[in-house]
Amino acid sequence: MAGAGRVAVCDRYPGENPETLRRGRFIDMTNGFSPPDRRDPRRARPFCLFLKTSRARRHPSPRADAVVHLGAPSASGLGLHHNLHQFWLLPEPEQESVQALLLWALGVWAADKLVLRTLQPDAWSRQFIIHCPLPPAWAEVAPNLEPLLAFLTGDKWTIRPQEARPDLNFAQTWPHRWQPTAISLFSGGLDSLTGAIDLLEKGHRLVLVSHYDYGQLAAVQQTLAAELARHYGPDCVHHLALRVQFEGPELTLRSRSLLYLALGVTAAAAFPDNLPLFIPENGWISLNPPLTLNRLGTYSTRTTHPHFLEGLAAIWRQVGLGRELINPYQESTKGRILAQCCNLDLLHKWTPLSISCARPVVGRWQGQAAGACGYCYPCLVRRAALHRLGWDRREEYRVDVLADAEVLLHRVKGRNLRALCLAVKTWEEAPQEILSRLWLGTTPRDLSWRAAAATRILDAGFKEIALWLRDKGGTGIRKFLG
Repeated sequence: MAGAGRVAVCDRYPGENPETLRRGRFIDMTNGFSPPDRRDPRRARPFCLFLKTSRARRHPSPRADAVVHLGAPSASGLGLHHNLHQFWLLPEPEQESVQALLLWALGVWAADKLVLRTLQPDAWSRQFIIHCPLPPAWAEVAPNLEPLLAFLTGDKWTIRPQEARPDLNFAQTWPHRWQPTAISLFSGGLDSLTGAIDLLEKGHRLVLVSHYDYGQLAAVQQTLAAELARHYGPDCVHHLALRVQFEGPELTLRSRSLLYLALGVTAAAAFPDNLPLFIPENGWISLNPPLTLNRLGTYSTRTTHPHFLEGLAAIWRQVGLGRELINPYQESTKGRILAQCCNLDLLHKWTPLSISCARPVVGRWQGQAAGACGYCYPCLVRRAALHRLGWDRREEYRVDVLADAEVLLHRVKGRNLRALCLAVKTWEEAPQEILSRLWLGTTPRDLSWRAAAATRILDAGFKEIALWLRDKGGTGIRKFLG
């Protein structure tokens, strides 16, 4: 497998500039500097990552391609930088299992970032062996983790448990007199903002859990959390902003949702076991229908796909983590979520402060401030949803894909818009073709009820997007859609 034995060390955070991938320095861990080579005979060998903890009984194998540690000052290997010391002391019954889940997610995320997909024979699927500290209960379910990871990332995973107790040593105490009634993931996007408003309007006291790996995203999350606390009161909102940073050249990061969920569960575990974990994500993005035939499988993200969430929850139950995982918007489009928000005035006021963009810092290389690019898939879905309420403002995006006819023809900036137009037309003429691209389950029961639910959400979603395209699209788009 190409990339085995090599770690790409980039001069800057790779998400800031696509050119970084071409300027990255590739380090062969045994032979010094070397350029990427698709003919490298080692490419057929899985990439082996060893997650090192202070209590590990065995040393990393010399065959390990990367040794990752949690930022220990004197440790050798690659440091994973974080502020996880903010977590609260965990009760003894769940402490070991929760920390094992988090360490496993960190190891998977680090491996996902280290190995470039473009260097693989098929330019996508990779092979990994992950050595990480897992207690006996987790070691027993390791075989169940591997196919779930494969579904999420499209790679082949082998989990090798280490004989080591997780030792993250969380020791913070809850700083408030009030106790939360729910944990909610809080990305800084519209779905998570709406989810927080809805839960607070229903009387919940929330811990908002955010993950960031660059400063601009942290600022968005902090601003929105502060607005929520200001409106609903400091006795109703606590924002837990978690930084986990690791340098690596791969940008697809299909495993990020696993890390995010692990952070949420770790926060929830500090409280009674009836505390639910909410994942506010619209059903359209959760299913994420492949818009074209070249977006099949994990080419389309599966971050909150029902199969992934159900599989993960089943594993948690096996290891004694009885946390309820809830996506309240699983059967709603983004536009419907916004329209049914429990406080539309607040949502309207705070919508410009949120960001749903996959490329928020791309403008930095043109000397522009961070902001929504306007042409990534999340930006397009966001605009269509806001159009349903009459809130779509093209000036809030760096590029207005519907105003500039040239964008549709642009290789990069027009890619998602072209795919969306084609998918809308396909759905209106032959919906079964889109449905056949979805992964809905393996049993007749799964296929039956999931197909019906998927049809409802896809039909509503395509109508929402088509309305925006026909109302605001140029002559070329309207002519294509008919």
